[in-house]
Amino acid sequence: MEKYEYQVIPFIGLVKGAQGAEVVAQQLNSVISKHASQGWEFVQLADVNIEAKPGCLAALLGAKTAYIRFDQIVFRRAVG
Repeated sequence: MEKYEYQVIPFIGLVKGAQGAEVVAQQLNSVISKHASQGWEFVQLADVNIEAKPGCLAALLGAKTAYIRFDQIVFRRAVG
């Protein structure tokens, strides 16, 4: 059975003005290609949810826990 090490990279696509999904796809492709050239195999684009609780003062003022979604790119490569 082959063993792997993993690397997880946050990904946020950036667009300006009327740019669309094609620009973000190019950005994602660039990140994947860069890591592939370093021996990393793309595994998936994962959706990670983070629970952000308000600080003491914010909670006193009525702030609620927020849930934020982030995309994470998962890579792997064989070890040994």
